Amino acid sequence: RELARYREAETVLTRCLNEAETNSSAIELDDELYVRALTAMAALHQARSNYDDARKLYEKAVPIARKIQESGSSLWLAGNIAGYAETLRKSGDLPQAERHHREALEIRTRAVEEKSCTELELAVSYTQLGCTLAGMRRHSEAYQQHHRALGLRYQYLDF
Repeated sequence: RELARYREAETVLTRCLNEAETNSSAIELDDELYVRALTAMAALHQARSNYDDARKLYEKAVPIARKIQESGSSLWLAGNIAGYAETLRKSGDLPQAERHHREALEIRTRAVEEKSCTELELAVSYTQLGCTLAGMRRHSEAYQQHHRALGLRYQYLDF
């Protein structure tokens, strides 16, 4: 049943992307919506362990997201970069995953400093970077990142 939903979503997204790329759609697709469609399709591929396909989609989406993003503290941009980094991590390209996770962390840090989000956003980046570093067998650094993530999450627990 779940696989059928993936296939249905993939069919719809494929049609939308094909129309956007051939400009045959009656509805004009702006760049942000195009990025959202690309990353949604990438997430579907990643969920099905089709990392090569997911990576190609993110490689289209992230440069467009960078181009249209005005703020260096955009959580939307950080999310796109982190999604790409997770695909890289899961496909085994750990050095590139680390680079992109660190970039997403920098963006989220600026967002926290500007008070446009809570520190919980940082916890996501710390966890993802920690998983990447653990995969690289840099356990001490991974521990530090996970410790930071847990410390931030602990602050927001409601007892």
